[in-house]
Amino acid sequence: MKIHKRSLLDSAIKHALFVGAVSMPMLSFAAEQSETAPSVDTDEVETIQVRGIRGSVIKSLNTKRYSNSVVDAVTSEDIGKFPDQNVAESLQRVTGVSITRNFGEGERVSIRGTTESQNRTLLNGQAVGSADWWTNSPANRGFNYTMLPSEIVSGLEVYKSPEADIDEGSIGGTVIVRTRKPLELESNKFAGSALAQYSEISGETDPQLSGMYSWKNYDETFGALISVVRQERSLRRDGIESWSWTDRDITLEDGTVHKDVYSPGGGGSAMFQQERIRTGINLSLQYRPTSNLDMTFNALDSTLEADNENQNFLWLPGYGGSQYTSVDLIEHPEVGTMLTGGTIGLSPTGDNILDETKVRNSKLKTKSYDFKIDHIGDLWSSSVHLGYTEGTGGSQADRSVGWGGNYVHSFDASSARDVKTDYGANPADGSKWDLNFLRYDRNDAKDDEFYIQADFERDIDLAIFSKIKFGAKYRDHSRFNTKETTDNRTDLGWNLADYSLPMPSDFLEHQGSSGTLKDYAITDSDKVRSEGDALGWNYRTLEASTFDIGEKIYAAYVKADIDVEYLRGNIGVRIVQTNQSSSAFVGEEGQGVWTTTDKDYLEILPSLNLAVDLDDDVILRMSASRVMSRPNYVDMTSSTSYNLETKTGTGGNPDIDPYLATQFDLGVEWYFNEAGIFSAMLFHKDIQSFIEQKGNLEIHENTEILVNRPINGNGGTIMGLELGYQQELFENFGISANYTFVDGEAKDGEGNDVTIPGNSEHTVNLSSYYENEDFSGRISYNYRTGYDTGLGWPGYIDDYGQLDANISYQITENITIVLEAINLTDEQTFSYQQEGVNQALTGLYADGRRFVTGVRFNF
Repeated sequence: MKIHKRSLLDSAIKHALFVGAVSMPMLSFAAEQSETAPSVDTDEVETIQVRGIRGSVIKSLNTKRYSNSVVDAVTSEDIGKFPDQNVAESLQRVTGVSITRNFGEGERVSIRGTTESQNRTLLNGQAVGSADWWTNSPANRGFNYTMLPSEIVSGLEVYKSPEADIDEGSIGGTVIVRTRKPLELESNKFAGSALAQYSEISGETDPQLSGMYSWKNYDETFGALISVVRQERSLRRDGIESWSWTDRDITLEDGTVHKDVYSPGGGGSAMFQQERIRTGINLSLQYRPTSNLDMTFNALDSTLEADNENQNFLWLPGYGGSQYTSVDLIEHPEVGTMLTGGTIGLSPTGDNILDETKVRNSKLKTKSYDFKIDHIGDLWSSSVHLGYTEGTGGSQADRSVGWGGNYVHSFDASSARDVKTDYGANPADGSKWDLNFLRYDRNDAKDDEFYIQADFERDIDLAIFSKIKFGAKYRDHSRFNTKETTDNRTDLGWNLADYSLPMPSDFLEHQGSSGTLKDYAITDSDKVRSEGDALGWNYRTLEASTFDIGEKIYAAYVKADIDVEYLRGNIGVRIVQTNQSSSAFVGEEGQGVWTTTDKDYLEILPSLNLAVDLDDDVILRMSASRVMSRPNYVDMTSSTSYNLETKTGTGGNPDIDPYLATQFDLGVEWYFNEAGIFSAMLFHKDIQSFIEQKGNLEIHENTEILVNRPINGNGGTIMGLELGYQQELFENFGISANYTFVDGEAKDGEGNDVTIPGNSEHTVNLSSYYENEDFSGRISYNYRTGYDTGLGWPGYIDDYGQLDANISYQITENITIVLEAINLTDEQTFSYQQEGVNQALTGLYADGRRFVTGVRFNF
């Protein structure tokens, strides 16, 4: 018997080696050429009716086990009950996935050591538009998960190895978000929740409401499902900040000059407050007149109102022409001479201290309309998919209120997680601070895409191949961004004493030290809104912040499924033509000429996925593919912004090429019971070129300016290991653990080692759950080591770990009481300018704990 099993295994491995040998030339050919909506195959998946945490675990493992490629999954525990309030926070529990948090909430996703913009998120296999509310947010391709209500999600699939019929655009991986269909549910199904969320730092309790109703006719040929979500959150974030750490020449008041000193551009004690109101509506209509024809329409409308204010009492070396009177210098092994503190003298012309408040009205909107027709014929099955998605919004009013005074003051940044300050006047005394300026800005962004695709497939019996599928897709995608500003109003004669409120007594309660500024007069934002809005403002376009990127994308693919005894998988190739246009103002600010630059490129992207059944419960996986990721929008513009005083500037490059990589996966999965798995996966990504910044001298306004622009730099590698373990240890109790190691290597144009943005070397996830007929509970811990953001601010994010928990008790068959806790150990986010220099603090932020309680119902 053993001999027989080995012969079958040998046969499977020989098939795998044969397919691999055939596919390797395709990868090589694609690499040479580059230099000149699918779902998991669920035909074999068991039908699982179990609900709750254990049911979710089993369904997720079945999706992974029976997939043909490297896939992980997260599924809903019940209708309207996803494992976490935030979809991104559920994704972080998947091996190899990390998230970026903003204001205590998961916002962006990174996979296998790549940046958020090098991964894609698809809704039911299609793109979904998103924007950002913050005026200074860089326009990137990462999806904003705060726009996606978790209540509408039935499951998530994370594709770490591509298949030819999945949209291109990711080097790390692709997340496919699945929503429910009405014909899959019971008729007259009604589910929802009424929850209250308490935020510890703000001290506010906010409602979290959701409801879903699904109906279908008696013949089960037509169904409709509607979900409605409304969630409010009053948040506050306390922070100690500084920024713009770089080498400077420091000139003291007495004329002493210190050359090439690593020093900050400024800093302050910041309190951010925001009122978030998220409203989401999801409509699904499904018509299936026969077993061979299915038509589905999905619509999503999600709105996030995000009015906010940021109070910050600043120390700004050089503000108002002030100079240091003394400095504290050290020799640092990473950056050389470093300024860790100093005393700033009086301004000879005005004020040298700024108490700045930002008061914003912000709103975002995401829409998605998707229609799909599936037909099963006698020989061929086909589908047609078309739709439109749009993400819009920004800050409709961004008011900058600057209060000033002229007093000697000092700062001390010698401690890693603190900045101490001392001012010659009491920051809490509003009468000491007069209005320097009042200015209004606003920004608007639009990210939209129209798509249409057709797919055809049929069963075949040809050697090792069981199915052939091919298709084509057209996408018309655009990203527009503009920013407008006004002239400063300096003639209003306001004094902060007339526009101030007291600082909350618990501000920075668990941050900094006794020398940290924790009390200053803050601006009454409602009064500023009322009086400032009544003044009337004349806006002008900021040309350097205005651009329009267009991409017309034509794709075609062919894929063959492999299915022989002990071996399954697929092999395919996707060919993508991108016709790109980049429009922006070129020339001096205010005199720029709207200019469009065109660029075309063709990529050939082969892929191979193999799964070998080494035993009934052991699977060996192998994959090889060529992948691509398009640059961030801000890198693709031809605009330039510069400062005549510092003679420095930044700009885009419309001729920049996409990221390209060849990647390989090799791993094993052991499914030792229906809720248990041990897995190990090695991955390697050979990235052809990273995008880096290069400075060149350019002439602007008859002045020689050093302008940094993105270029295609040297390549590099990302390689790593994923380990996963999940088991029900005994009845009702289970654990889940995974670990990811990522090692990224890249060099700049001079051959120096550089960090790869988004790359955390170690990521760990630990979860345990207990569940019986009435009670369930789970506690989860997520940890990732530090990583470089790739941005000048915040720079490098330090190690971060967070503990979350949730419990529920079913009081009746239809009603369950829930309690959730987020960030139980009250962790803080710490960032600094670059790795190894943690005294160059850029941010120490406390978002606090959050607690959610209420009821879920299901009828």
